[in-house]
Amino acid sequence: MKEKTYLLTAHEEVYSDSTYTIGVLINHDEDGNRVDSLVYIYRDTAYIFFNTIIDMMDYLVFNDKKIKRAYLMEQNFDDYYDKPIEGLFVDKLKWVSD
Repeated sequence: MKEKTYLLTAHEEVYSDSTYTIGVLINHDEDGNRVDSLVYIYRDTAYIFFNTIIDMMDYLVFNDKKIKRAYLMEQNFDDYYDKPIEGLFVDKLKWVSD
């Protein structure tokens, strides 16, 4: 059985025009130790996750669609956020790049 992990929002900022939010998500173990982290964009009712801040900025600023990213609807994200996860959150995501 895989170790249970939990999600915690470390930081969020809403753009001044309120069209989207960017943030940092921490995946931690039962002892509170960080085991992984992701950055994200939240827009409308969906999240876009990235492995690094640079990837997120290349996607936002340069519209680089070749960047590895994962999409998740808010309702599905809430399910992960509200209860323990078997293993790592990053492994639950389906990663894409164009």
